[in-house]
Amino acid sequence: MQPIKSLILRSVCALSLCSMVHAEENPLNGIKLGFGYDLGFGLTGKLDKYNGFIGNDGLAVDYTIVREKIEAKIPLNWYIAGGGYIDWDDDDNDFGARAPVGVEANFASGWDVYAQVIPELQIIEDFEFDLSGAIGVRYQF
Repeated sequence: MQPIKSLILRSVCALSLCSMVHAEENPLNGIKLGFGYDLGFGLTGKLDKYNGFIGNDGLAVDYTIVREKIEAKIPLNWYIAGGGYIDWDDDDNDFGARAPVGVEANFASGWDVYAQVIPELQIIEDFEFDLSGAIGVRYQF
């Protein structure tokens, strides 16, 4: 299992470097990084319409399909995304599809917080439906 974790960690680092270059080319779409709880406790990030998470129990990448504003005193948005996950928290490694539905609020300059409900469909070994959640805080660079 260690080679898989090493490969995933290297991939995340490479994607982070690529995203920093992309952010410099288009400063309106900067990268957001922070901490959260999704597949265990870990690092969360956002670049344009892509959300990523790597934690002590797994890795997830989602693409935001719909994002709409909610009229409120603070900037608030709701969103629907689609993506996949790898879960390595126990002996059998899970892989599947997921469809997060969440809200995101900008509470200070450059800072946002999010919460989401995540329907998941495990597709390795058995087809199994599950429902989980995630929360996190990020800073835009």
